[in-house]
Amino acid sequence: MEIVEAVSAAPDALRGFVYWLILINTASVFFVFHRAEARPVLAVWAALVLLGMGLAERGMAPCFIAAASAAFWTPLLVWLVWRNPVEDVREPWGTYLVLLFASNLIAACLAAANLWFHAMP
Repeated sequence: MEIVEAVSAAPDALRGFVYWLILINTASVFFVFHRAEARPVLAVWAALVLLGMGLAERGMAPCFIAAASAAFWTPLLVWLVWRNPVEDVREPWGTYLVLLFASNLIAACLAAANLWFHAMP
């Protein structure tokens, strides 16, 4: 699988962040039955994994994966801010949602920066 090889060849910091994103986004499975907000998170995560694997297998440029990531996560993050589902940060759901939001906000910003730098002449 080309996507696994690309992640494995990435620098340590980037590879660690990708593994963190995999962990934090997959952890939404634990909240799916109790929190309505976890369902769209899991759906977007699954869609991005499948789309990323499909694009990587077809040899598409990483820019397309970054564009898909920014296009999927940005509306979801705006929706989460609009809903404001955190009642207490000390509860597992609140802690998880703050970590999820911060991690995916950083990932969306990095994806947008990737697109920006690849679009510049």
